Amino acid sequence: MTEDKPLNKEMKSNKWKILTIILIGVLVLENFLIFLGYIVMEQEEEKTMECYYTICKDNADALYSDNLCTCYEYDTLGYLQEVKTEYMG
Repeated sequence: MTEDKPLNKEMKSNKWKILTIILIGVLVLENFLIFLGYIVMEQEEEKTMECYYTICKDNADALYSDNLCTCYEYDTLGYLQEVKTEYMG
């Protein structure tokens, strides 16, 4: 019976080591995904600004969605009318 106690302590020690390794791995993965999301968001913001201030600078309004930049202008009744659409791939 005295031999079971050290083995039991080693098992508990190994469980904490395994749990620690798993938690560190999850933390690294989480930080990577947050960083990747930030990069994608910055790229989308850059394309939106290009759409508004470069492609549609002479129009009343613009919309950027799914790599499409759509420019709008007001018609004679005051409604927005699509003037041009450009793919920004």
